Amino acid sequence: DRSTLKFARLSPIGDTGQGDGADMVRRILDEHGHKLIRYAGVSVVGVTVGQTLLFLFYEVFGWNAVAANTTAVTLGTIPSYVLNRAWVWKKDSPHSLTREIVPFWGMAFLGLLLSGVLVYFVEQRWDSWVLINGANFVAFGALWVVKYVVLDRVLFAAPPVPATEAIEAAA
Repeated sequence: DRSTLKFARLSPIGDTGQGDGADMVRRILDEHGHKLIRYAGVSVVGVTVGQTLLFLFYEVFGWNAVAANTTAVTLGTIPSYVLNRAWVWKKDSPHSLTREIVPFWGMAFLGLLLSGVLVYFVEQRWDSWVLINGANFVAFGALWVVKYVVLDRVLFAAPPVPATEAIEAAA
C-alpha cells in the first residue's frame, strides 16, 4: 500500500528488510522525491558554473589545471550553498557559520581535494581541457550522493520535535 510508504523511514544503511529494491526506491522517492529533484537542479547549476569557470581559467586564460580547478570550485561553491540552503532545504533562518557554512565549504573542499588530484593526474598525461573538465566532473559526481545525505541529515536537517509536541500532534 503506497499510503504507508510515505511514513516509512529509510535506513541509512540501505534496505530495512521491508521489501525488495523497488520498495526501497519507492520509500526514497516518497521521503525525498521533490527535494532530490531540487537538489539535482541545483547540481545542474553548480556543474554548469564550475565547468564553465574551469574551461575559462584553464583553456582560455591558460592557467595550470590545479589553479583553474581550485578557483572554479571556490567560486562555484557560493551559488551552490545559497541555492541548496534556500531552495532545496527551504531554510530562511540566519546562516550559521559553524553549523552550516564551514561544514558546507568543508565538503566542497573535500571535492576540491579529490578533483585536484584527478585534474593534476590528467594534466600530467594529456593536454586536453575536455579530460581536465571530465576529471573534475567525475570527482564531484562521486561525492554527489554522500553530500545529499550529509546536507539532508546533518547540515540542513529539521530541528528535532520535542516529545510533548510530537505526542500532541499525533493526538
